[in-house]
Amino acid sequence: MTHKTLILVVAGAIASAACGEIPQDARKPFAGERETAPHTGAKFKGDRALYEKTLRERAQTQDEYGMLAK
Repeated sequence: MTHKTLILVVAGAIASAACGEIPQDARKPFAGERETAPHTGAKFKGDRALYEKTLRERAQTQDEYGMLAK
């Protein structure tokens, strides 16, 4: 095969591979479990206010500089 023929074959293979793409907006069946609210677990027992308070407190202790001080 010559250089030009090889390039044409590779270009044709790439072009034909692109034709089989599935549209991204196509409907797909749901394959996972239904999601539940994060505060409904055993730790918070459905108390959303306690869950949100815990998140706020955790966010107060997280920063980029805490590791450098140690």
